[in-house]
Amino acid sequence: MKNPRQIVGMLLKLGLAVGVLGYLLHKMGLNKLGGTLKGLAGEWPWLLAGFLLCLPPLLLCMARWKRILDAQGMRLGWSKVNSIFFIGLFFNSFMIGPTGGDLMKAYYTARETRHQKTEAVTTIFIDRIIGLYAMALLVGTVILIRWDFFAANPAIRGAVAWPMLVACLTIIVGGAIAFGVHLFELCPWLRRLNHIPAVGKIMETVERAYNAFYVCRANPKLLVALLLYSFVIQLVFVVASWCVGQALGLTVSFLDYLTFGPLIGLISAIPITPGGTGIRELASIKLWGTLGVTDDRALLLAFIPFLYLVLWGIPGGLLFLFHKSDKEDESHA
Repeated sequence: MKNPRQIVGMLLKLGLAVGVLGYLLHKMGLNKLGGTLKGLAGEWPWLLAGFLLCLPPLLLCMARWKRILDAQGMRLGWSKVNSIFFIGLFFNSFMIGPTGGDLMKAYYTARETRHQKTEAVTTIFIDRIIGLYAMALLVGTVILIRWDFFAANPAIRGAVAWPMLVACLTIIVGGAIAFGVHLFELCPWLRRLNHIPAVGKIMETVERAYNAFYVCRANPKLLVALLLYSFVIQLVFVVASWCVGQALGLTVSFLDYLTFGPLIGLISAIPITPGGTGIRELASIKLWGTLGVTDDRALLLAFIPFLYLVLWGIPGGLLFLFHKSDKEDESHA
């Protein structure tokens, strides 16, 4: 059960998302958007290609998480990992809260691993951090490489480029600290708190979480592999967006998709609205507008790939209905 403060916060975020979308739709006009949507009907091969291209990155996300689980000694079979992953994707797509899917993944993974519940939950945070870290590296690098472009557009230089460079640097430094600094080894006196009844259990859980991060740090090859997974995931998603752009009749370069796609993804990852709804579309209109892309096409260029992920999450609902943990299987044996 969520407390009243969480419910109010969630409703405020939802209200902001609805407000931003309403403003954007009013500004561009529903008739114009409707006309663009009608024009997409004849471009279904490109739309289908974009939809199908969204599956391989999702499978790579699942494989990345499984490698983290394996590194922690949690040898879940592919069928279990597949089921839990798509259940998480379903709840990320259809729950209002932005972390609903992660909570479901944590719950089911903890049930499967039993005595490693803390480590099981931590693998989900590790997976998220690595994905965000790779995105920050990619976005920061592209902004620096194309700084002349951003500098020539004052509207996005101050509002987007500089803030995102700061955000990327913060994420990169934060990720380095998460995997490079073990707080309990740096400050051994923290372990004394384990003997204090009020905080002992909490500190023990925190230390186990730190140990889970350190398992990855102790295996540099694993970290490199996880980052490579993440870069490929980002690249294929960019190709899927390029397919949507072809359906919309855009004539911009692939480098522009590589510049704006991950950047919009990073902006929408800011937990201002549920799933970045509204913020993602606003950022897309702002950025693509610098290249002369109309508001209706820029909005659809952000929304359609998001819709693809929602559609790929639907099978997770069926898996949720029929999923059984090993513990449940044993109880019925």
